[in-house]
Amino acid sequence: MSEILLDSQAFFHNLTYISKYLHTHSTSTKLALVLKDNAYGHGLREIASLAREFGVQDVFVKTYDEAQVVREFFSSITILYGEPKGALAPNMAIAINNKEILHSLTFGSKVELKVNTGMNRNGINPSELEEYITLITQNGLQLFGVFTHNGYGDDLGNDFKIGCENFENIKTAVLHICKKLGIEKPRFHGLNSSGTLRSQTITDDLVRVGIGAYGYLQSDATPQIAHALKPVASLWADRISSKILPKGTKIGYGGKSVLQEESMVSTYDIGYGDGFPRINEHTKLYTACGKRILPRTSMDCFSCVSDAPRICVFNNVMPIAQAFNTISYEVLTHLSPFIKRTIVRK
Repeated sequence: MSEILLDSQAFFHNLTYISKYLHTHSTSTKLALVLKDNAYGHGLREIASLAREFGVQDVFVKTYDEAQVVREFFSSITILYGEPKGALAPNMAIAINNKEILHSLTFGSKVELKVNTGMNRNGINPSELEEYITLITQNGLQLFGVFTHNGYGDDLGNDFKIGCENFENIKTAVLHICKKLGIEKPRFHGLNSSGTLRSQTITDDLVRVGIGAYGYLQSDATPQIAHALKPVASLWADRISSKILPKGTKIGYGGKSVLQEESMVSTYDIGYGDGFPRINEHTKLYTACGKRILPRTSMDCFSCVSDAPRICVFNNVMPIAQAFNTISYEVLTHLSPFIKRTIVRK
């Protein structure tokens, strides 16, 4: 059956590279790993085990269910979305974007307050800081962190710098409020992979590394760094059947692929039902070894001119992302969780 192979050496290389950069541009900032959405499609449990082996202590997940999967792996797990289905374990915190959730949490729960610094997606307004921190304290909750998401790390404009400056002002305001209320200083974090790797001075307590850990960085600001990272995941498909077919034979739905010569054609067990993009007659896409994936692909399989028993569909998703005018994140996170993930140690 189809399988996603996870290159442990590539993963450790990426974390080592980013860690070295971080240590060069900061004195005490920690590297935290983003594991949301099934570890960007790589497999939550598998990547969590590798991250723990590397020494990662702090992670971010999407939901309470994801937090439960990795609860034994890390000292700090922050849930970015939704409400917990039960009490939070001592090593868990939940992100706060609205007041309603504050009233549903049990006494002593850890929270991380998200603040909008210019992306205008999630997060409270800076003018609401004192109101929210006071509510958190009154509800018997622990302000574990205050964070933002600087959404301009990939771009060359001035918005990234403005976002960083806004967060510095927020940090100053938070410290003043905490002193006023007599509560401990929370941890601060606002940078993702691209934001981290373009910053010359990093003063936050941690950075949230996501796509960079998995080998990609689609950033106009740091193109040279993107080439230093190594893709972790490769997708493999197994042969279902093979046929020697004459010139002129039509292949697949609508017969859009027509053989130009007699060929050995095989079908392989990956399709759009597995989260791989549907390839039609307007898209040219090739396997890692250069075999064209013949349109139209099916829900559970695709065809190509090959007789190999197993074929590497991709070892780098960028050609696929470019073919479909999207980003590496989308291709990776769409991969079905039912595809087997296997860690490879070389």
